[in-house]
Amino acid sequence: MAVPSPTYRRLPGKKKGFIMGQHTLWRGRDHLLQIYARWGTEDYKRYYFNDIQAIITRKTDIGKIQNFVTGALAGLFSLFAATATGGWATFNAIIAIVILSILIINLIKGPTCETHLLTAVQTEKLHSLNRIKTAQAVMNQLKPLIERFQGHLAAETLVQQTAALANPQKKRPAT
Repeated sequence: MAVPSPTYRRLPGKKKGFIMGQHTLWRGRDHLLQIYARWGTEDYKRYYFNDIQAIITRKTDIGKIQNFVTGALAGLFSLFAATATGGWATFNAIIAIVILSILIINLIKGPTCETHLLTAVQTEKLHSLNRIKTAQAVMNQLKPLIERFQGHLAAETLVQQTAALANPQKKRPAT
C-alpha cells in the first residue's frame, strides 16, 4: 500500500535573514512545519496540533526604531540634497527617495511583533510571524485546526479553572 505524500500549504509571512537564510511556516494535515533555508540546506521543525499548548504574540518596538532611523536618514540626505549643488544634489536626492520608499514600505507593513509557540517540552520562536497583521492572519487559520484536534475550551470553563487555582479551598474532614 502506497503511503500518501503529505500536502502542505504555505502560511503568510516570511522572514529573511540580514545576510542569508529565510524562515517560512507551512501547514500540514495535522502539524505545522517551520523551514529555515540557507545556502542550499534546509532545517525542519514540526509541531503537531495536539502538542501545541499556546502561541504567544507580543508587540515589539523594532518597527518604531526602524522607522525612526530610516526617517532620520531620509531627512539627512534630503538636507544634503537641498544644500548641495550639481551632481551631488541629484545623488543625495536619489538616496533620500530610496530611503523614504523603504520607510513607506515599513509603515505599510504595520507594527512588528515576536511570536513563540509553546509545547510541553520546548518554546520555539516562529520567525516568519514578525508583523501583527501576519500573525493575526495565521492565528485565524490555525485556531480552528487546533480546536479540531484538541477540542474547544469555553470561556466559562477557563474562568472557573482560573478561579479554582486562585482560590483553593481545601475541605477538612469532620472531626
